[in-house]
Amino acid sequence: MTTTATKAAFARRHKVNRSTVNKWEARGHLVMTVDGLVNVEASDDLLTKRPVAYRGGTAKGPVAAAPPSSAAGAKLASASPLPASPNLDPPAQSDATEVVIAALSTIVREIGACAARRAVEFGATLQMAFALDVATCLDASEIGERFLASIGAPLAALWSLVEVADSHHGGIVEADWPALAEAAGKPLDLTALEDWFSRLPNFDPPKDASHAKC
Repeated sequence: MTTTATKAAFARRHKVNRSTVNKWEARGHLVMTVDGLVNVEASDDLLTKRPVAYRGGTAKGPVAAAPPSSAAGAKLASASPLPASPNLDPPAQSDATEVVIAALSTIVREIGACAARRAVEFGATLQMAFALDVATCLDASEIGERFLASIGAPLAALWSLVEVADSHHGGIVEADWPALAEAAGKPLDLTALEDWFSRLPNFDPPKDASHAKC
């Protein structure tokens, strides 16, 4: 049975902006149904077959053979201390830009997890923790990408730092949602959280943020 999703849901699945999904569609990386929905399995397969380049060259880290990881709601950190960052297979020090990309993508892969865990620590609801995970990860990616562009080293058009982290640096850190729910003193219903999040108005990352601003 074919699994389908709206473009907004597919964007949340991959933790990218809706504009990125539109770019994928325009470049033939999405398989659409006659009623305008995304064929999830076929589209994931196409995305994983893209050239392994993210800055106009060949990626230096390992390339994931499996489709990008699970829906946005599952991409959160554990309530316990975050795991150690993976071995990022650091590039030769002569290419400082690759080091910067590796550092930024490591932040992106973990920052949403931190935001969710901190939200629960400070008394926020599981809904707020869920939303902050997705939003913080996307915002960090946008800010990092603008920084790379500002130093003359933008990522290739099809890539975001979220995708670099997912495909080359171990994937986005997942949450231990049962532990977060226990810490919040609430029952866990991930389906309800995802349904709630899908009904939120679309949000935009900060338009004026840069490496020179907090």
